[in-house]
Amino acid sequence: MKRGIEAPTWWHNPSMDKLDRRTRRTREALYGALMALLHDRPLSNITVTELTNLADVNRSTFYAHFQDIYDMVDTMRSDFKAALMQVVLEQADGLRTSGAHGFMRSVYGYFRDNREMFSVVFGQGPNEAFFGDVVTVVRAGCMDAWGDLADERGVRDEEQRRALEYRIEFAARGAVGMARAWIEGGCKEDVAWMVDQTDALLAAVRDAG
Repeated sequence: MKRGIEAPTWWHNPSMDKLDRRTRRTREALYGALMALLHDRPLSNITVTELTNLADVNRSTFYAHFQDIYDMVDTMRSDFKAALMQVVLEQADGLRTSGAHGFMRSVYGYFRDNREMFSVVFGQGPNEAFFGDVVTVVRAGCMDAWGDLADERGVRDEEQRRALEYRIEFAARGAVGMARAWIEGGCKEDVAWMVDQTDALLAAVRDAG
């Protein structure tokens, strides 16, 4: 196979730096090899032997990290969720104080830069669980930021707080749904345009009540 093997860009984030160097190198090699193989065949047709041969990793090393290839994909999903959470945390203060533009620009840019990973890894079979992870991360970021904003405004009424929670749920699912449609459509619109559309949705929730 002549296709180049590169670790996905989302791998390089502070949460992944906590791994020891050997574990990090092993996962980088296996993740990159899996992405390369998925260009040519579905996940169900990939064996551990060809994966480890391409990654130049021993089979015993693979099984020291993962139960099987599906377990490895689940770990990739968890690693992506941690990386996305880092992006959200870095933009949380701006989400509270200056609107959603910076927040969504980072998120859309992240998705655009890793769209190959979406199509060849998380596009394998049902991906509802993956997008559920994204909703969880976006919801948590909005809840932290807008919950603080509600506190600053003196919103103490339980009914108002519950209303805010429902609005955040609506906004998180709507924003992720827009991002998902954009990814599945090949990211044809530019990031700035998508940010404007999503910000209009989020602003209506942020400024309500």
